[in-house]
Amino acid sequence: MSVIAPRLQFVLRPVAGRWTTCEFAIAIAGITVWPAHGADEVTLEIQIDDLLGYLTDFWKPLMLRQVYPINVTPSRPSKLRQAAEQRWVELPKSILAAEEEAVADFEEAHDLARCFSGFFGLNPFWLLRSGSEFTVDTGSAYWKLPFEAVRDDLSALGSSICDRLAKADFDRWNAAIEAWRQREDADGTSLLAWSAGLDRSLARELIEEGVIEPPVNFDDAANDNDELRIAARMAGALSPKQIRGIVGLAREFELHDAEVLRGLAKECADFIEHQGVSARPFEQGETAANFVRERLELASGGAVDVLTIVRSLGIEVRHRRADPPTLDGLAVWGRRHGPGVFLNETSSRYSSGARVTLAHELCHLLLDGGQALAAVEVLRARMPTGVEQRAKSFAGEFLLPRRIAAERWIDAGRPVDDSSLNLLLEELANAFGVTRSVAAWKLEHAAGSRGVDLGTTLDALAPYR
Repeated sequence: MSVIAPRLQFVLRPVAGRWTTCEFAIAIAGITVWPAHGADEVTLEIQIDDLLGYLTDFWKPLMLRQVYPINVTPSRPSKLRQAAEQRWVELPKSILAAEEEAVADFEEAHDLARCFSGFFGLNPFWLLRSGSEFTVDTGSAYWKLPFEAVRDDLSALGSSICDRLAKADFDRWNAAIEAWRQREDADGTSLLAWSAGLDRSLARELIEEGVIEPPVNFDDAANDNDELRIAARMAGALSPKQIRGIVGLAREFELHDAEVLRGLAKECADFIEHQGVSARPFEQGETAANFVRERLELASGGAVDVLTIVRSLGIEVRHRRADPPTLDGLAVWGRRHGPGVFLNETSSRYSSGARVTLAHELCHLLLDGGQALAAVEVLRARMPTGVEQRAKSFAGEFLLPRRIAAERWIDAGRPVDDSSLNLLLEELANAFGVTRSVAAWKLEHAAGSRGVDLGTTLDALAPYR
């Protein structure tokens, strides 16, 4: 049975005799989470025009931006400043100043609490979109809420404030009300820049060169269903030349029917939802991999012919040398291109890990294709952490199920010493066509589920995993 997703609920309780002053609080699923978590009696007395100004000024980044402003990938917005300060330790002052400004601008836009500048010590209330979800983060806790629901809830909040201001003094607040009504007005270049996380000048160049079509309106940008714009966002931290190259790779895949893939993707998503799988990406990846293995009736004891499987699902596979070498693979499926997977022969993982990359991209097409996701595994990429964790988990489990890794470890006598584990890693990697890193990862989880911690030993035998 599917679970109804929680919604944001905004408490605006008028203060008697003061039309623009209200007591304000935010709840999720009926539980107050801000300004004080779990304290229904605690509210913040605010001027509602401050809140309306925030929603109006930052509507575009709130609804369209999905990336952090600098080259860090914290697990959630409240961790950004900590990750940034760790990065800044070794940066030259010239770069540091620009990044500090970018982070400050990001914080002002995505932390709702900052619009109440007259108050000190407020808990943050972060809002950051990631595909079809919003991360809502108070520092002490965070939630994943549906994007469309959050958009509707924030729209209703802004409109309710406008209604109250109009009743208080329409002439005084007419400009603010009109600005709210026009909050989604923007030209195609601005919409592309916001939605793809690109510099405006680069966005304009990509449009003028015909590399990417601009969104026709705000809703088109917010729908996030253009595979080339998403590819540009994923590669947006790279150089303009490299962004053009990656978008060019995506454009090479012609659109074609893939009903078998579409059907399997729906079955897989439905299975995960109906099983009530935890929101943890790792668990979703493993669950999806085991479902697909069973659905495709794969033999349990041997290597999976992932290339044949991918092609049988109607996925076109291409491979050649491409820049940058840190690009491992690219998955494309949208309104005009795909489904397809590109494997980069220049990648250091191509010779030993192409099968893993292909399984990784298969997960993106199965579970993320609904958003026409172009998944770029590349240094400095902007793929949401949870999405990547899920694909990594899927690839490992699809090629080497934890159950089989556990059986091989038990058959080998449950070794814990370096020499025996090294031999077992080689055996698993060769037998199932995976890298030592994947074999070590699956072996660690297999032993861990039986109360044995092999993490430290396996870290030494398969570093950088």
